[in-house]
Order: sequence, then C-alpha cells, then structure tokens
Amino acid sequence: MPSKKLILIMIDGISADYFEAHGQRLPYLSQLARGGYQVKRMKSPVPATSMPGRASLLSGFAADKHGIYGNRLLRDGGFTPADSEDMRVPTIASLATSAGLDVACIGHALIRPDDASIYVPPCWMRGPDFTKVTASGQEWSLLQIKDPLRRLSGVQLPSMEMQASTTDPLGMSEYLIADQQMVGIAAALLRASSAPDVIITEINVTDSAQHYYGYESEEANFAVSFADGLVGLCLDSIRQRNANSAYNLAILSDHGHDAINKTIYVDRVIPGLVFDTEGSSLHVLINSATQRVDVERRLASVGAEAWDGDHLPPELREQIAMFVAPSGHDFAKAPENAPAGDLVGESHKKSMHGLRPGDPADDRFCLFFGPDVPNGVIETADAESFAPTVSALLDLPLTSFPGRPLFTPSVSARSF
Repeated sequence: MPSKKLILIMIDGISADYFEAHGQRLPYLSQLARGGYQVKRMKSPVPATSMPGRASLLSGFAADKHGIYGNRLLRDGGFTPADSEDMRVPTIASLATSAGLDVACIGHALIRPDDASIYVPPCWMRGPDFTKVTASGQEWSLLQIKDPLRRLSGVQLPSMEMQASTTDPLGMSEYLIADQQMVGIAAALLRASSAPDVIITEINVTDSAQHYYGYESEEANFAVSFADGLVGLCLDSIRQRNANSAYNLAILSDHGHDAINKTIYVDRVIPGLVFDTEGSSLHVLINSATQRVDVERRLASVGAEAWDGDHLPPELREQIAMFVAPSGHDFAKAPENAPAGDLVGESHKKSMHGLRPGDPADDRFCLFFGPDVPNGVIETADAESFAPTVSALLDLPLTSFPGRPLFTPSVSARSF
C-alpha cells in the first residue's frame, strides 16, 4: 500500500531542455531522477504560464475545466489576478484533506486555506488584489498565515504586513530570501514529530532569474543550483527524522523557458482594447466578430498569430481571443521611453514562456522518488497525468481525473 506521505515541490520555470543540459549543476535532483521515476518532457498546459501550470499540476485538468486560463482572468470587463477561489475543480490539497490527511501548503498558489491544516501564502502574492470582501461584507485575505496548532512556532516566517502593503514585484535577491524562508518552513515541518502527511511548496527565484538575466545566464544557473540546494535541505530533514521510508517526493516545474529579444507593444497595435499579456501569449477582450477580424489583422501585421480558444471555458470563447507571438518575441505594454510610433522594441526580459502551444521549449522537467515509486524513465507525458500520479501515491480515489497515473505505486526499500 502507498505510504500516504508526500512532499510536492514546484520549481518555477525549469525546462526539460535545461534539466537535461545542466544535470551537473543539480546533484540532488539528478540523483532523484536516476533513482526514481523521471518524465524527461512533461508537456505544459495552454497557455504555458504560471497560474495555468500550477492549476494543472494541482487538479489534473486542462484550463477549460479548472478555469485558470491565465495568470489573470476576465472579471467585470478587465483582467485581474487568478487565485484559489477561481479553481472550478478539486485540488490535490482538497482531496487529501477530505480523505483525512494532514496537509500543509507552504507558499504554493491556488490552494484554499480551508484545504490545509497549515497555510503560508506565496511570497509573491502581494497587495489589495488578494484581499476581498464577501457577499456579507466581511473581509478575508489570502495573505494571512493559518497555523491553528502553532506548529510553526520558532520558525522564521515571512512578513505578511509588507506583502499586504505593496504591489511591487520581488527582485532576485528578495526571491532568494523568500524561497529560503518557504522551503525552510517545509524542512522544519519535515523534521517535526508532528510532520504533516502532505507538504506542498514552491521555489520561484529560478523563473525570475531567467526573465531578467537570460536563459542559461550565470545568474539563472546560480538560481537553479540554489533551488537544487533547497531540495537537498528537504532530503536532509527527512533523513534527520529517519522518515526515508515514509515520504514520496513529486518535483516538477510549471512551464519551460526560452530566450527572447523583442516585445510587441500591444497597447500600440490594438489601442483602446482590454488585453492580458501571458508571456508570449496574449488574451484580448472581443466585443464582436467584426472586431475580432480587425484585431487579428492588426496583430498579424507584427507577426502574431491567432490561436484557437479551446483552453478557455466554453462561455468565454466568444469574448476572449488568443494570440501567440513569433519566435523570440513576447507581448507587453510599450515602456514610457519607447520611440513614438514603434510597435515592436527591445524586450526588458531576456527569457520567456507561454510560447506557441506545443513548443518544446515550454516542456518541463518532472520526477518522482520514494518508497512507493518504481524506477523508470519515460520520454513524454501530458500535463494532466501529474495530479492522478500524486493521488495514487496518496492512495486517493482516481475516478474524478480525466488522465491516468504514470505508474502504479509499489512498496520498495528505496532511500535517499
């Protein structure tokens, strides 16, 4: 029988290509991949951006079903950040909690605080967008730490006051500190006598480093090595508690990455329209068939291609049009210093994701390791196969998933 204990670590933005080319920088992850079950190329959902990637790995569904079709979703005529309340299907956390397992969410997005015994918000979740008012007029916030049994006493926690007071994005040094804090919390829980059955966490500096310093840059290489070291911290914590035979590990990324150099200035190409940039993908609010044709024509003039809306919930397919940028380009608003009349300029980011659906650069790494994980390697797997595999390792029902587990759990004497 499966051990029913698992730690899930999502490492932001590590592509399958990067993992294959730079295994020597990743001693812990490479060791786990060799001794466990590796998916060399796990496909990304559409679009291949952060929130759809997280929603897919947590639910086992595509965006048309789970409802997280972008980092921002259409509300009241505009696009605003997606959060856990937008998930239309159960997550691994909700399924595990319903089965009576003790779940800790440490900085992972799209998990409801009610679906975890311990909840620490993501480090990047900031500002008033994540404080809401219910129908009764009562305020609630995804920025609050939940720890009713005080199991985090003595553990360094992030400052929620700062997160609630600003919308400024984190820089690389801030991500390094935040990731250290978050994984440090997870590691401390693993060492505790009251360790949760399920710990779900994420590491984010890897994505930020690639965006601002470049794919395979020195800074990106450092960030990935740093993330590997945080994985090692978790492994060491499991060893310290002699829990090697108890915990399975599931580790993957939310999407890939690839170098870019140009940005399409969407606000200049289609002025006055409401849109949401999803890396090298784009969502545009459309009011009519005539307007859709005009938007397609304007964006085609700068090389952008119209894409089908199959990833959208059915009720939104007439309202939102999707486009993908040509190779080496992303979408954004024009910066203040962009020369007047320019529709395309140099990108302020050096690497991007959300590429043309099916682009192999957006494939991501994925591996499993532990007492219930067989040894094996497969070349490719669909995005929808991850969640049922985790559920199988936790001995949870699989009937609600459209996909099937990648393998059948089998007890062994494997150790770290």
